[in-house]
Amino acid sequence: MGILNVTPDSFYDKGRYRDVDRARARAAEMVEQGARILDVGGRSYAVNAVDAREERARVVPAIEALVRDNLGVALSVDTMRPEVAEAVLAAGAHLINDCSGLYDERLAKIVARYDAGLVVLYLDLAIAHGMIAEPQGPIPARTARATDLIGEIIAVVNETTQRALDAGVARESIVVDPGLEFSKDLEIDLELLARYGELRALGFPILMACSRKDFLGNVLNRPASELLAASLAVATIGALAGAAIVRAHDVAQTVDVARLVARVRAAGARTQLYT
Repeated sequence: MGILNVTPDSFYDKGRYRDVDRARARAAEMVEQGARILDVGGRSYAVNAVDAREERARVVPAIEALVRDNLGVALSVDTMRPEVAEAVLAAGAHLINDCSGLYDERLAKIVARYDAGLVVLYLDLAIAHGMIAEPQGPIPARTARATDLIGEIIAVVNETTQRALDAGVARESIVVDPGLEFSKDLEIDLELLARYGELRALGFPILMACSRKDFLGNVLNRPASELLAASLAVATIGALAGAAIVRAHDVAQTVDVARLVARVRAAGARTQLYT
């Protein structure tokens, strides 16, 4: 899943792809590098939120252009707003990547109506409320540590995915993101990485979203621009643990990781190392 931010304030892209033609060129480049999903984002979660009208104005023209370009890949939009989801699905998007833990029930109903895909992220609803409130600042750190991290994630995600199913989203259309860095402290993120394979108990495909995230910089004391190696390392961890999708800024390098891990897993399957 290649990341395509069409915002002026992306922490990494710095607004390079806000222009539709530049976004189209970058999308084509990522597809050539091996991306099979493009995740288009119209807001940054690290700075003050934009209103729904502005977010929609950023992402809809990009989706319309990518649909016309007929790149042969799935088009995802990173949004938590039902009105934005409605607009991009009507424009031809295939998947909504909801980073709010399905805070607004209307979003799932819209996804179901378009028979689209839905990424369900593990997130405490109180944190989600803070993310949606406007204006908003950076996502707050979690204050209470779960005594059973994986158990809590499984319980919350099971409840959230059930709400999506009840709204009419097809089971085979749901992907789960355990939410690395979202509302967690560093030690929780590291434990989640160490136990990533346990998430397969959820019974849904898992999305690994770790590219150049702050927690990696906090471990290594490096800025986002110097986190390629760390991002590839955690992508490897996730892929070996069974993640079905890896979301990345650096598509070519991450595709190399995925291909290598696929070969390793195939070899391991013959000796029952990865089952």
